[in-house]
Amino acid sequence: MDWSRTKTIFIWVFLVLNIFLYTQYLESYNEGQEIDVLGETMEIEARLKGDNITYIALPNNKESAAYYSGQIKNFSPSEVPYFKNQSAKIENNNKLIVTMDKPVKLQKSDTRDSYTDFVHNNVYEGDSYVLWDIDKEKKEATFFQKVNDVTLYYNVRGYVKLYWDDENRIVSYEQTMLEKHEKLDKQQNLLTARQVLQILYGKNLLKPDSQITEMNLGYSTIVQLTQTQVFAPTWEVRVKLTDDTEEIHFVNAVQGRIVEIQNDLSEIVEQTEDLEE
Repeated sequence: MDWSRTKTIFIWVFLVLNIFLYTQYLESYNEGQEIDVLGETMEIEARLKGDNITYIALPNNKESAAYYSGQIKNFSPSEVPYFKNQSAKIENNNKLIVTMDKPVKLQKSDTRDSYTDFVHNNVYEGDSYVLWDIDKEKKEATFFQKVNDVTLYYNVRGYVKLYWDDENRIVSYEQTMLEKHEKLDKQQNLLTARQVLQILYGKNLLKPDSQITEMNLGYSTIVQLTQTQVFAPTWEVRVKLTDDTEEIHFVNAVQGRIVEIQNDLSEIVEQTEDLEE
């Protein structure tokens, strides 16, 4: 008997057997994962239905994103961008206060597009900001800066605010900016939209008879140092209540924490919340 050949055959047999067993293990594991996800999905959907909470068609694709950092831009007099019909001054080194020499009439009345067009055409790097809110009573519109091409929520160092008069003419604006955006780590898998709803429901943040109208991915600030800040992928969930008011919830898209964001562009505080078991 050729023992060398026999030994080789045994090695190959054991190798094939190990590959087969490992494949069976992976298939079993993946099936278990799919069953768990399906169970969670059916459970949260049943709970929402029981409380008459309706929602939009949820995104099914698995998203991934990375943490980012950015630095506060300090403006020097020589760096203040020049735009015709504008007079600018610097406040605290990092905020531009701009007054229009002559008020500017919006070209498209007071639509969302008209405010966006003004910022894109009259504000330094205006296309890096996205419209967030229009307050007609206060006569102001707020834009948030984008990071990795999505919205950075309520960061006092990255926004533009427009002001207008009774004739809907822009009279002034203020601007802060974050620059040198850098990816801090590799792409990470994010919580799905259904997992986010599960978290919000488990924390009693979704009220009966409400309607989930939007779910978007953006960034929130988790580290605010003197000059450098760190941003985490964050789910934004908009909910319409029975009295037609709106609540907006923010959830860390990696860790599942509820992000408490003050809407006065001052400070962001994050509370530790885990996925519902």
